Amino acid sequence: MLGLVLVGHAPLGQATVDVMNHILGQVPTGIAVVDVGADDALEYTVLRIQQAAKDVQEGDGVVFLTDLFGATPSNAAVKASDGLGFPSVLVAGCSVPMLIRALSYRSLPIHDVAEKLVMGGRNGIVSTGPTTPQRQTNNPAPHHDSARDHHQQ
Repeated sequence: MLGLVLVGHAPLGQATVDVMNHILGQVPTGIAVVDVGADDALEYTVLRIQQAAKDVQEGDGVVFLTDLFGATPSNAAVKASDGLGFPSVLVAGCSVPMLIRALSYRSLPIHDVAEKLVMGGRNGIVSTGPTTPQRQTNNPAPHHDSARDHHQQ
């Protein structure tokens, strides 16, 4: 099973896990949070991320979920992945729908999970309107696209 490490600008990572606790009633095992403070040194942050990855890693690798690609938390996670000795992948733009997907698909191969997370994040963005189902606007994805008509996570 894949470990999950949420790395974000403080306090977003812990707040996201708190939302998951609210939704699920508990936080599943195998999730770690590294909230990055505005004044945290990069080297210190990288070490914290590496330790979190080692703590949740069960042999299949780790998925790093970051809030904003190219920002310090994301850059630190990329740097932390070097030399871990196990597979890792980074998916930026972490959201609650993406985290729900991560929990649901942790048993899949790491790159399949990354693809599912991107799709879950994309499908979690909706615009409400007068159309059904659930007053969501029509998904303009091509008929063969796996994102089409997936209104639920």
